[in-house]
Amino acid sequence: ASTVYELTDYGRGLKNVIRELALWGAQSIGPPTEEDELYPGWLENALDTVVAPVAPPGRFEFRVDDEVASLVDGETGPGSIDEPDVVVEGNADGIYHLFIDGRYDLVTIEGDRELLERLVEAARPAAAQQLPV
Repeated sequence: ASTVYELTDYGRGLKNVIRELALWGAQSIGPPTEEDELYPGWLENALDTVVAPVAPPGRFEFRVDDEVASLVDGETGPGSIDEPDVVVEGNADGIYHLFIDGRYDLVTIEGDRELLERLVEAARPAAAQQLPV
């Protein structure tokens, strides 16, 4: 037997606040290093916290080292999906710089780059969107 907790609608109303705090924290501590141990499921959690609330409709798959997570019409999930519009592959540092700095040179992109650009522009921190890359 176990207890399962789920947010109420009232609690889910904090999702945008949590997103902004996560972006602030990510910018404050910087990208992950080789020494950082990322826990299983970190990629899905990061996508759900930072990207999903602002995602345009579409089917995205992210592959980062041993982690694979998907984003379909704003809903995250573990693993691969059928017929993704975009597949992004790289390491944790590349994903960080993609969503924080808008840098595409550290990841490999297959599929609809314009759709990915819309996702990245929507997900980047508001202050960073105004800075030249």
